[in-house]
Amino acid sequence: AVLTNDRIYFQPAGISLSNETGATFWMIRDIVASARRYDGLKDCALELFMKDETSVLLSFDSNKERELVMNLMPVGTPCHTDPKVVLEAVGQWSKGVLSNFEYLLLLNSAAGRSFNDLSRYPVFPWVIADYSSTKLNLDAKETYRDLTKPIGALNEERLEYFQRRLEGMQDIDHPFLYGTHYSAPGYVLYYLVRCMPEHMLCLQNGKFDSPDRMFHSLDHTYSSALTNHADVKELIPEFYDTSAGSDFLINARNLPLGNTQLGDRVHDCRLPPWAKSPRDFIRKNRKALESTICSRNLPHWIDLIFGVNSRGENARRHNNLFHKAAYLRPEDLQMMESDDERAHAELHAMEFGIVPDLLFTANHPLKGEGAEMEENFVRRRW
Repeated sequence: AVLTNDRIYFQPAGISLSNETGATFWMIRDIVASARRYDGLKDCALELFMKDETSVLLSFDSNKERELVMNLMPVGTPCHTDPKVVLEAVGQWSKGVLSNFEYLLLLNSAAGRSFNDLSRYPVFPWVIADYSSTKLNLDAKETYRDLTKPIGALNEERLEYFQRRLEGMQDIDHPFLYGTHYSAPGYVLYYLVRCMPEHMLCLQNGKFDSPDRMFHSLDHTYSSALTNHADVKELIPEFYDTSAGSDFLINARNLPLGNTQLGDRVHDCRLPPWAKSPRDFIRKNRKALESTICSRNLPHWIDLIFGVNSRGENARRHNNLFHKAAYLRPEDLQMMESDDERAHAELHAMEFGIVPDLLFTANHPLKGEGAEMEENFVRRRW
């Protein structure tokens, strides 16, 4: 990378900067924010956010090179992974300046999640628990999923199965409750297959998944996340983004997604009866996310995903413990003895799913109570 007063040039590997067709550049004046990122499990990438609401993810040869570019960025350019930015966001959310949607987007970015990285895609919670009623009552507590529990612990009967299995793992170094994760490339593409089919085809060796395993019904997908022993996936931001359209729910390209075993064609995603259209579904989903009931419990979910209950003994106590691959860090790679071992661990982690970076050192405050948090409330990584 080369940084001038006006532009940042990036040279793809193996291409000389003297080759005008090889080097890409962005205007410095168009950069509104940045964030440190990962390339796999390597801490060597950088994301730049532009005025036009696009972003670009750049991977460098080393952490040192990335930091050199970071230090040359114009003074005042906010960095999402800066603890001060996160602390300010906590206060803004607490005061109601940031919506729940905006706040979760920023926390995801601060925790290393990016729309440009399927292995670390932003994660959002299931909020609504009712996909069968003809009318949605957003004033009723039973309409909402319990955000104090991870998705894997919502069904007591299934949780008992996971706990019995955990008890039988006492002879291994890293026992776990869940052998799958709440966010992984396959899950992201499961939701986005209608608007990103080429990625699914790449993942599935040139063909779509079995029709019965495709994202074809909201009710079926939520039911699976509650009952299937291999399914604890959460949602992605698209389910709540009222400004981005609803392409992921509509088979606008008329893709040949097949027929289920019951003979039903997998086409547009089947919506709950209370949704008049895909846009109406997203609008109501967003309304639920921004509701008082959700706002009251959202800090508990933040603790599970980005906070003190996301790791270690706290995660175990809160039934939130995943396979050890989900917790691999760049420093873990450095301790491995061979390149093959590192490559295998990195591939496993990227395919399985990676827990977001730890953001908070204490329980997240309730809305209205976090305006004056201490600086050490936000964990400093860089």
